[in-house]
Amino acid sequence: MISRAYAREVVESGRFQRLVLGVIFVNAVSLGLSTSPVLSDRYGIALRVVEIAVLVAFGLEMVLRLYAGGRTFFRDPWNWFDLIIVCLALLPMTSFFSVMRVLRVLRLARIVSVIPSLRRVIAALLSAVPGIGSIIVMLMVALYSGAILGVQLFRSVAPEYFGSLDRSLFTMFEIMTLENWPAIAEPIVQERAAAWVFFVGYIVITAFILLNLLIGVIVSAMEIEVNRNRWQEDQRLEKKQHEAVMTELRELRTMVAVLQDRVPSASAGPGTDTDGTPGRLGP
Repeated sequence: MISRAYAREVVESGRFQRLVLGVIFVNAVSLGLSTSPVLSDRYGIALRVVEIAVLVAFGLEMVLRLYAGGRTFFRDPWNWFDLIIVCLALLPMTSFFSVMRVLRVLRLARIVSVIPSLRRVIAALLSAVPGIGSIIVMLMVALYSGAILGVQLFRSVAPEYFGSLDRSLFTMFEIMTLENWPAIAEPIVQERAAAWVFFVGYIVITAFILLNLLIGVIVSAMEIEVNRNRWQEDQRLEKKQHEAVMTELRELRTMVAVLQDRVPSASAGPGTDTDGTPGRLGP
């Protein structure tokens, strides 16, 4: 049986990570091919074999990582993420959960936990959730207020866009994304010349200010996450350097102690004891 230290070394190696990434890629290709009725009928058995092989590979990986990490395995949120994904992937294998075969696509989400750069992106997004939530609330307020004003101002002019609150909400969301908004605004501006103030003001507030604030919050969170990872890497490097220096100091101390033990015995003469005092000569 392999040791836990060796298993940890294997799990953390780059070759093992590339192997897991390759299994995810094969799984992605097989899932894509299975969506074709023609390919499913022709290569159904082969695709099923590939699916079982992928599940076996994921299961063995989880077992190896659990053995290598021990109790520390459950301290990492990404390990929980992988474990849940693998467990959900195993559910469709049973007849009771056969309707949950759609969960197979969740296996592709494991690519996030395998690639460190993607983990940093997700961590940055999670850290930016409070700021993102605040901006989304402001966007919802602007969207809802604009929809109410649109119904009150342009219901009679453009009932297909502002005839009801739900239509107005969809119209204002479409305008906020800058998708084909001139086609909505131009007929209304021809009927109401001052209507351009409403549309331009709404676009400036939502598309130019609030959405750019949202992007700024995400970019700022990403920058903080990158700096935090760099600091952690610097700390790990300093720790290795400190351990190397301390190892050399211990070796030097050992060498000095050995030399100190040898020097008195080497400097003692034939008529001198090891402590430097004159010794008694023999007859």
